[in-house]
Amino acid sequence: MQDLEEAIQLLRGALELCPPRHQRRFLTLRELIRCLSSRYESQGLVKDLEELVTLRRAELELYPQGHSDHAASLHNLACDLRRRYAKTAAINDLDESIELHRAALELRSPGHRDRSSMLRKLTLSLSTRYDKLGMVADLEEAIGFGRAALKLLTQGHPSHGASLHKLACNLRKRFVKQAAMQDLEEAIQLLREALELRPPGHQRRFLTLRELIRCLSSRYESQGLVKDLEELVTLRRAELELYPQGHSDHAASLHNLACDLRRRYAKTAAINDLDESIELHRAALELRSPGHRDRSSTLRKLTLCLSTRYDKLGMVADLEEAIGFGRAALKLLTRGHPSHGASLHKLACNLRKRFVKQAAMQDLEEAIQLLRGALELCPPRHQRRFLTLRELIRCLSSRYESQGLVEDLEELVTLRRAMLELCPRGHSDHVASLHNLACDLWRRYAKTAAITDLEDSIELHRAALELCSPGHRDRSSTLHELTLCLSTRYDKLGMVADLEEAIEFGRAALKLLTRGHPSRGESLHKFACNLRKRFVKQAAMQDLEEAIELHRAALELRPIGHPDRSSSLCELAFCLSRRHDKRRVAEDLEEVVTFRREALKLCPQGHPNRASSLHNLAQCLADRFREKPAAADLDDAIALEQ
Repeated sequence: MQDLEEAIQLLRGALELCPPRHQRRFLTLRELIRCLSSRYESQGLVKDLEELVTLRRAELELYPQGHSDHAASLHNLACDLRRRYAKTAAINDLDESIELHRAALELRSPGHRDRSSMLRKLTLSLSTRYDKLGMVADLEEAIGFGRAALKLLTQGHPSHGASLHKLACNLRKRFVKQAAMQDLEEAIQLLREALELRPPGHQRRFLTLRELIRCLSSRYESQGLVKDLEELVTLRRAELELYPQGHSDHAASLHNLACDLRRRYAKTAAINDLDESIELHRAALELRSPGHRDRSSTLRKLTLCLSTRYDKLGMVADLEEAIGFGRAALKLLTRGHPSHGASLHKLACNLRKRFVKQAAMQDLEEAIQLLRGALELCPPRHQRRFLTLRELIRCLSSRYESQGLVEDLEELVTLRRAMLELCPRGHSDHVASLHNLACDLWRRYAKTAAITDLEDSIELHRAALELCSPGHRDRSSTLHELTLCLSTRYDKLGMVADLEEAIEFGRAALKLLTRGHPSRGESLHKFACNLRKRFVKQAAMQDLEEAIELHRAALELRPIGHPDRSSSLCELAFCLSRRHDKRRVAEDLEEVVTFRREALKLCPQGHPNRASSLHNLAQCLADRFREKPAAADLDDAIALEQ
């Protein structure tokens, strides 16, 4: 370096002795420029760039319009101005660089040996200004000049790979701006060609790998093709080879490969991809010690992978680790961080999963608090608001089912209304949102007896049913829930029209719930109950006969040990008892006694229905005694009533 320093000092002295118009001035200027360029490339000092620009301007004065070196001098000054812009971000340097390159290009007509290099430099400056100011006209020109340069650089030219790469970069930028898929497709093809020209060991291979990875990621996000993921994983592995242990980008490369392996798992469900992703994230985490700026992102991705593996394999250790890493990530993401809300949401999801597994109420309570915090960070129209609302609804529903608190129902109804606003008519989840809000309004009615809730529930179910045309997967559940609401309103207000509709919808639901469907037993039972209610109202014997047959079918689907067997036994006994009252068939009364005895066994000491079961069985035995006196029946009846 001391040789270069001495040469610069000597040349500065020589230049002082070569005033303007001196015959040797251009030679001294050229040599001093060479030396300062070498020192700048070695040390990167802005002061050298400043002097270079000054000397380039002086050189340009020596090569006026018409001189054989005028174009080259314009070009060289333009290049140094762009280099100074890269250091100082002074936009006037970049603007001047572009104008000088344009002037030089006009002097390098098609066929000139230097035209391609000038096209490439002008492309670079325009692309740089687009990055700074976002003017699409600059990008369009950069692409046009880039294509022109590439035509001049045949296969084998030392700048062919660089031109392929730069044109591809500009096409990707235009894709980001305009979303024209043909730009992305062309960029991918150009980058594949450039990569072939930059084999392992090439100093710029990593740049082309990185850009090709960006383009393939964009295409995958747009089209979701597994083949793009396959290529991405291959390229990520190649990138990792360029960044071995100890390289500053090694941790980032581990992290990126891990993320694409998890994305491939999400498509193919190949568990080895998920396992490898977890191990790579662990390795990256070791390299991102506490205080590292990217530690939180690795913690979040590792949390996601462990949670996903728990969903697949059910290993509690994975869930425990996911919760631990989720807490660690959240500590690093203070309020205001763009990922704070997502981390609150994910930790809450994992706590809810643990609640489902272990039933520890503190997990559910914490999940609810975290989700409320996440929801505050997701105002209306936020892209994650839908997911956070849905998860908070799940948690509050679980707590309501566990504790039965009306305030949870109140909040659920509010959240369901908010969810419905996010899913307007035409949205794929609109029907489900109508249905779910209707169900929670009915649950609130069951708690508070506010008839407006029941009215709203019925109207929402009707709206959902209109959108569930025959063949819709949710039609049966909507029919069933609407039947339940109408039947409930009949019990409250006694309007026969509600009962008629409940029976009609019950029949329709039952037709859709073929043998083997998990809801068939409940639909049989509810339909039979409504027929029994109509019999009580209208005394039509065919309703009672049909109700008995439906209850028998429901009872078959509710074997010993089924939680709803008791209600089927009681309803069937009631219907048989009414038929006995009408027809006095002894077999009906015998069945009633049998069913009442079994129902009593299902209501042990302390059961809320034990007293009524004792009384009902006693009445049956008393009825049988009156028809066919047997002292044992009377004794049992008296004992049961006592």
